[in-house]
Amino acid sequence: MSLATPPSTVPPALGLDARSLIEQLQQLRKTSIPEMDWQRYCTLMRQLCKASHCAVVRRLLETQTLEQLGRASDAETWSPMQTMPEGIDLLSKAAAQGYANAPAQASDGQSWLVLVLALQGLTDCFLILNIKPQERAQLNELTLRALLCVDFDNTAAATPAVMQTPAELTAMLGMAAEVMQQPNFDAACLSLVNGLAAHWQLLHASMGWVDMGKMDVVAISHLDRFERNASQTQRIESALLPAVIEGREVWWPANDATLHDTDALSSLAQDLNARHIALLPIPNAQGITQAVLLLAFGNGEVPASLNMLQLALELMQPRLTDLRSQSLSPKRRASLYFQNSAERLFGPEHPLLKLAGVALMLLVLYLAFGTWHYRVEASAQLNTDATRLISAQFDGRIDQVHVTAGDLVKEGAPLVSLDTRDLTQQRNELSAEISKSSTEVNKYRAEGLLAETEIAQARLDQAEAKAERIDTYLAQSSSHAPFEGVIVEGEKKDLLGAPVKKGDRIFRIAKVEGLYITLMVSEKEMRHIQPQAQGEVALLSHPTHNIPIRVSSVIPVAQVKGQEGNQFMIKAELLETPQPWWRPGMTGLARIDVGEKNVAWVLSHRVVDRLRLLLWW
Repeated sequence: MSLATPPSTVPPALGLDARSLIEQLQQLRKTSIPEMDWQRYCTLMRQLCKASHCAVVRRLLETQTLEQLGRASDAETWSPMQTMPEGIDLLSKAAAQGYANAPAQASDGQSWLVLVLALQGLTDCFLILNIKPQERAQLNELTLRALLCVDFDNTAAATPAVMQTPAELTAMLGMAAEVMQQPNFDAACLSLVNGLAAHWQLLHASMGWVDMGKMDVVAISHLDRFERNASQTQRIESALLPAVIEGREVWWPANDATLHDTDALSSLAQDLNARHIALLPIPNAQGITQAVLLLAFGNGEVPASLNMLQLALELMQPRLTDLRSQSLSPKRRASLYFQNSAERLFGPEHPLLKLAGVALMLLVLYLAFGTWHYRVEASAQLNTDATRLISAQFDGRIDQVHVTAGDLVKEGAPLVSLDTRDLTQQRNELSAEISKSSTEVNKYRAEGLLAETEIAQARLDQAEAKAERIDTYLAQSSSHAPFEGVIVEGEKKDLLGAPVKKGDRIFRIAKVEGLYITLMVSEKEMRHIQPQAQGEVALLSHPTHNIPIRVSSVIPVAQVKGQEGNQFMIKAELLETPQPWWRPGMTGLARIDVGEKNVAWVLSHRVVDRLRLLLWW
């Protein structure tokens, strides 16, 4: 369908209450149809019904288009057909029963409650309201407000069998107001059935209430009191059951062959000499039938529709429910509360929400009572005490490097050699000096020069001492492995040709025996470590292989490790036979067993500890 006229807007009537708006609409509706200010009408109806958009349209059956008579909206591009729900002809439903509503979603993703009302007295004219979903709780009240203002003086084109008269709606609203003003449940129910009996000249009107799966008659027209165990009362209760079973409006005589259990209804109709009986269910907020009205019609006129009564009952239902709850004893009230709660909890409504609730409850129970095997993580290093440092024995330069870190060496294997060319030159010079000094000693002794002999002898001894030291350095210029092991420190590429001073570290060699693990544990987790606690360590060189360990000792002095904070050193023994690929100095990650801890504690204890420190004073 397309709109035949372009939209326009009129400023809304701000600052008016519902009564003032209705009075203005009543005056506006007295205007003849050709002179009707539809823009003003839409503006007032939009404010009365708390709508975001409002429009009046006429359906042109010949061209299957809509002629827009008026609109009220802050959005200039809004069109009433943009928000119509797919697959539902709300215009036809409104034409059949006076009004219709359904949720819908516009092309921009905005959700709306679309309310369509047939304008009484005007053929194929409709009021379309777009109401925000936040107003869903007041939808019945807003519908009643709109129904009060959709009747027009030009009623020649209206269909009496379909359209409700304004008097009918006014009577239903007056009856609802009277019922809701009653002080207790029995008086409210009696007021309802007596009001309906008087309004439609009924032979009989009664009301049944469903409590804990049982139907109880709570009011019978023109009877202030009645015996609940009487046979007539029990027959009325049986007659009310088809409406509970079907969950919809039931008429007798029944045109629907699928209806069951109507024998009691037929029997009651014969006793009352009724031509027609209507059963009208009153659902609660969950859509479950909570009460049933029984209306027995005699020879008078039977209403074509009970829509206005149904709207009034929807307004009365919360008040009747509250009065019913107040009328029960505390024990019955508690029992009913638990039953209703169980029905809502285990009923078919909102399965995903209930499934999520069950999952959340199970999660909470697991967090509260479940346990995890808690472990403290720590950095680990493979160490051994059987190590030897290979250092420079004199100042010089490294000439040859035979091994590098990680190499396995045998006992006596050459490791490194220092450059001895300077030492060799010095040794040669000392040899010449020794020969010269020795000649001088012999010469002076032959000549009997005692003083010169002593001086020459001293120079000879000094030269020989220097030569002995040089010989020692030459003997120590090459370093050999003191035992079979592995080079754990010293890179060949860094050492070759490097100058060294006496005592500088060149290599560290370690025996692959007596290995143990050194762990660094944060002081935050230190309180959980127990003596002889066991755990596992995974080395970076072979992370898939877990090595069992056992705590042997704790160094009781913290060490500062940069941003990691204070850490304590723990020594742990290996519970596995050393593997050929193990090397001292290898690092990895260790996990020390603490035991079973509560799941919630495991997940939250670090945050809780931090909060305790922050909030402590």
